[in-house]
Amino acid sequence: MNAALKYAILLVTLLFSTAVFAQNNNSTKSEDDLLTSFGKEGTFVLKGKAKNLKDKFFEFAMTSYLQNNDSYSVDFNKDGSFEKSFPIINSQQLYLYLNDDAITVTVAEGDTVLLNWDEKSFEKSFSLNAINADRAKTLKTEWGIYQNFRKPESELRDQLYKEGETLSAQAKFDLVNNMYSKKVKFILSKDGIHTNSSTAYLLSNNYFSYASWLRSAKLLDRFSLKVTEDSIFKLPMIEGQIDGKTSKFLLYSILDGSDNYKSCNERYLIDLPEYREFMFNYIRFASPINRYVEETQKNSPTNFSFKDYYMAKAAFRSTLVEDWFITKCITSGFDYYPFKDVEEVYNFYLPQAKTPYFKNALQEKYNLAKNLKPGLKAPDFSLPDDKGKTVSLGDFKGKVVYIDFWGVGCGPCIYDIENFETKLHGHYKDKEVVFINVCVDSGEKAWKNAIKEYKLTGVNLIAEGWTKNAACKTYGVNGIPHYVIINKDGTMANNNAPRMDELSGSMGNNELDAALKKN
Repeated sequence: MNAALKYAILLVTLLFSTAVFAQNNNSTKSEDDLLTSFGKEGTFVLKGKAKNLKDKFFEFAMTSYLQNNDSYSVDFNKDGSFEKSFPIINSQQLYLYLNDDAITVTVAEGDTVLLNWDEKSFEKSFSLNAINADRAKTLKTEWGIYQNFRKPESELRDQLYKEGETLSAQAKFDLVNNMYSKKVKFILSKDGIHTNSSTAYLLSNNYFSYASWLRSAKLLDRFSLKVTEDSIFKLPMIEGQIDGKTSKFLLYSILDGSDNYKSCNERYLIDLPEYREFMFNYIRFASPINRYVEETQKNSPTNFSFKDYYMAKAAFRSTLVEDWFITKCITSGFDYYPFKDVEEVYNFYLPQAKTPYFKNALQEKYNLAKNLKPGLKAPDFSLPDDKGKTVSLGDFKGKVVYIDFWGVGCGPCIYDIENFETKLHGHYKDKEVVFINVCVDSGEKAWKNAIKEYKLTGVNLIAEGWTKNAACKTYGVNGIPHYVIINKDGTMANNNAPRMDELSGSMGNNELDAALKKN
């Protein structure tokens, strides 16, 4: 391995100084204590009241350590009030599905978050509060971030998408860095009402969010995020002693303009959802690590799914971070890759896993996935259709069944429906194929409106509650779109079936055709 490659890999393993966050500080724990205690579940409460309601409940999603997001719902009482407790591990982000949007806030174990609004004048009436005074100030700042940056960020994403091929790398970076700098300044403008720890949390989570922007725009290896200072705005400093001399340092080291995204950091992993999102993608797609893994595997007769395992071994110097990354790769692999390949990695890695929480998660995911192996009887389920009738999977034995678990708010789902559903359904309309569309992310009203808007044909069912719904849990539907093919005899053909665009491009020689040929 050449020196440049060794240096590139070393950078990924460096530990940078980290701000201490308000919640769940494990910095003094031994590694064994940290691994054993990780994943301990607590609770938080959502409480409040809404007026002029259109629905009987509202939904939200919450980040987690392994799945993309967990979905929950909150029922309203007759007077519009609500109060409900939910499980949580450490601190997470909530996406409150209100006012036809997703309002992002952080929440931590022990929180009671207070929400109030009037649906006739949402923007003016919505309030976000907490029983804990410091948490209340943080939540109000996050509401301010939503009000000031939700639309500009959305417009910038659209601009980068539309002009990505014509803008220079420098121009794209300047656009992203300018937005990042504005957001940092906004957070710091509220510094006087925060503890340093809560401000550090917001700044750090924001940093990794924008690091993800740079990675997506293929700018990460060329530029570093830097807050723009001027005669009016300066980054806050503190004084410290080095070798008996007084020196000034940044109060928040995450703002030092260096490549903090290369940090293998347990504190970040535990507290920052945006760090987890960024790191999971960065390590899998980082070219220095990929080259190292390719070199390592050159003479190794193993399957593609082992690549993620070797990348974690090359990149991380923390058992907790390594266990998290490999577990997430394997559990998500069961949703996307051939079962036999992922099972091989699972059997190889399970004895090595040292964090009980992740080891248990691996075993639970495997036990679910092995029950959906090709050739096994497909688990039955019953769900309401758009006419109010209960429909069961068993009703369609004798036909090939293609199930599309989709969502009203899922862009890739809608893209497939708009571009390929008519072609695919039309081709198989006179054959023994049943198309079942299971909506997982909305209530009845939005679901039925979407059926009309997209002219959805086939059997339309709804599985409210998503990951909490029995049908979704049975088929491991943690992300959408998720497609399933079931044979005519009621056995599993593929729980990670091709998307509609893939099937449409190979009609006559795809997995539906293969299932039709079976007795």
